[in-house]
Amino acid sequence: MSLSISKLPRAAARRCRVACVLIVTALLAPGVALANDGFFQNGYGVKTQGMGGAGIAFPQEAVSIAGNPASAAVLGNTVEFDAEFLRPSRSAAIRGNSLGPDAEYSGDGLRRFAVPEMGLTHQLGKKWAAGIAMYGNGGLDTKYGINPYARFGASRTAGVALGQVLISPTIAYRITPNQSIGLSLNIMYETVSVYGVQAFGVFSQNPGALSDRNSDYGFGGGVRLGYLGRLTSWLQVGGMWQSKTMLGRFKRYAGLLANGGNLDLPSSYGVGVDVTPLARVDIAVDITRINYHGVNAIGDSFDTIYHGNPLGATDGPGFGWKNCTAIKVGINWHATDRLQLRVGYNHSGATVPNYETFPNIMAPNTTEHQYTVGATWTISPKWEVSAMGLYAPSVILYGAPNAIPAAFGGGTVDLKSSVLALGGGASYHF
Repeated sequence: MSLSISKLPRAAARRCRVACVLIVTALLAPGVALANDGFFQNGYGVKTQGMGGAGIAFPQEAVSIAGNPASAAVLGNTVEFDAEFLRPSRSAAIRGNSLGPDAEYSGDGLRRFAVPEMGLTHQLGKKWAAGIAMYGNGGLDTKYGINPYARFGASRTAGVALGQVLISPTIAYRITPNQSIGLSLNIMYETVSVYGVQAFGVFSQNPGALSDRNSDYGFGGGVRLGYLGRLTSWLQVGGMWQSKTMLGRFKRYAGLLANGGNLDLPSSYGVGVDVTPLARVDIAVDITRINYHGVNAIGDSFDTIYHGNPLGATDGPGFGWKNCTAIKVGINWHATDRLQLRVGYNHSGATVPNYETFPNIMAPNTTEHQYTVGATWTISPKWEVSAMGLYAPSVILYGAPNAIPAAFGGGTVDLKSSVLALGGGASYHF
C-alpha cells in the first residue's frame, strides 16, 4: 500500500516533482512566517484558510490531510499546489525603564514572505487511501534594526527566525462506508536563529551558546491521528490528535533554550463539525487546543531566571506562553456549479501573559482575531483554482507594571502585531 508519484499521469507527476523541489527550497530558508495560532497555521490549504481554518470535519483539498489524516479516504485522487504571501507586522514599546527613555521599536526588518505547500491523495481500492502533505509552521520571526535590548548591554540588530517544515505521509482506512480513520507520520525539519540578546549572558549556563550563532537545525518526528464520520446527510464530524514532535538539541543555542537547546513542536488536538443546512451551503466549526506549555523552551516562565534557574538549564526559563484554544468558523457557498465563495473567522486565545512581555519582544505574538475570505473556480472536471485573503488586525498587549524586572531597571513592555495575507492554489483531479 505504498504511493508513488510514478503512478500519476506523466504531466501531473512532473508537476509534483517540480513542486516538491520548490517547496523544500523555499521552506528551508530561515524565517518562515505564517498567519497563525501562535506559530501553527490557522488551517492547511487555501480553501480551509479561506474558512478561518475550519477543516477537521470539512476536508476540501489534498492538503487537508495535514489537519485530519482521515480526510484522505474521501478526497479521491488529487494533487494540489498552494502558495501564501504574507505581510506581518511586529513591534514593541518600552516604558518607565530607568536605563533609557521610553521608546518604540519595529521588528519588521523581515516584511514579506512567500510560503508554498502541497498535497497529494490517492485511493488504494474501496477502503484504503494514502497521501502526503508538505507544509510549514512559523510566525516568531522578527528583525529589529534598533535593538530593544541595547540599553541592557546588547549590541547590533536583534531578532529571531524560526522555520518548521513538515512532511506527512498518510494512510487512511474506511471502517464503514461513512466513517474513516487516518494516521500521519510527521517528519519535521526545524531551523532556529537568535541574535542580539547578549545582555542575558550573565543569566546563562552556557553564555557561548546564547546569541549570534547563525542558524542551527534539527530533525524530529511525531504522529497525527484522525477520524472523519458522516452521521447524517446534513452532519459530518471529525477529530484529530497530534503528538509532540520530538527533536534533538540545538547545540548552538544550548545556553538559551531550555534543556540544553531543545525546541519540540507542541502536541495539539481538536474536534470539528460540518453542518449543511441548505443544499449548497456548508457551515464548519473547529475547536483546537495547542499545548505550548508542554514545551519547556516555549511554556516555562521567564521569571525563573531571577531565582537561580539559568537559561539553557533543565526545565529552564522560556517564553512563558500559555496553551492556546482556537475557535474557527467558516461558511462555504456553492454560488454556481463552477463558483464557490467562502468566509471565515478564527479566534485564538492570547498565548503571551502580560507579565511575560519582556522576553517576548523577540516573539510578539498578540493577534487574536483573524477574518478570512476565499473563492474557488472550477475550470474543468479535472482542474480548479482557489484564492484566499486573511486580515488579523493589530492588537496591543499592554505589559504588567513590573514586566521588566528590577535587575534591568524596571518598567514595562507593550507588544503589538498584525498580519495581512493573500494566497492562491490549483488542484488537479486524476
